[in-house]
Amino acid sequence: MKRSVALFPIVLALGAILVAPRGVQARDSREGPIKITQCQTISQPGSYELADNLPPIGVAPPDVCLVITASFVSIDLAGFTISGPGSAIFAEGKLHGIAVRNGSISNGGNGVELSSADGAIVEGLRVYIIGQFATVGISANGIIKNNTVTGSRGTGISATGIVTGNYAFGNRIFNIEAGQGSTVIGNTTTGSEISGIVVACPSNVTDNTATGSSQNLVLNGEGCNNTNNVAP
Repeated sequence: MKRSVALFPIVLALGAILVAPRGVQARDSREGPIKITQCQTISQPGSYELADNLPPIGVAPPDVCLVITASFVSIDLAGFTISGPGSAIFAEGKLHGIAVRNGSISNGGNGVELSSADGAIVEGLRVYIIGQFATVGISANGIIKNNTVTGSRGTGISATGIVTGNYAFGNRIFNIEAGQGSTVIGNTTTGSEISGIVVACPSNVTDNTATGSSQNLVLNGEGCNNTNNVAP
């Protein structure tokens, strides 16, 4: 008896080819993060990773190196540095789920500006702001942890959410400013001209060390849990 050939898998494969938009190739998640080799606008969700310092040597930097216009974007600096006279990373629009981690920023403008995004994660950054008119090193709502920020003429870290394990020093106005309802735990600040840590109450403020500023710890309003802080 002659054996029949199964056509169903072939039909499915041909159908996939016909349906797929011309010129568009699906990305296999197993390929790993999308590599970033130049300053750009990130307009699609996904995982991104720097493959070199930005901008490359000899390339004129834009006003903002990486502009994020999509939600659910993760950027791993992979130990590289974003530098230049402008700002480093900026989220544009009402976004969600942005993550930036693991690298250095040395900019004349702002460092990481994610204040328009909800549920952000900013961790493991070393931010040195060198511009005379730059106002913030890191601005985000979500989880801000284990960062080092210095040099801002305004605020080192401005955040609402979980602010923990950060070291901020030498930022002119505030080293750390936390919004109402935040959990501010285990941060260290020193050397601000005005205030080390400023928190809007009610918030949980625990196990922080703030020294060397005109006002080391300022709690605005009522209802803050002020526990085990070193702020002479």
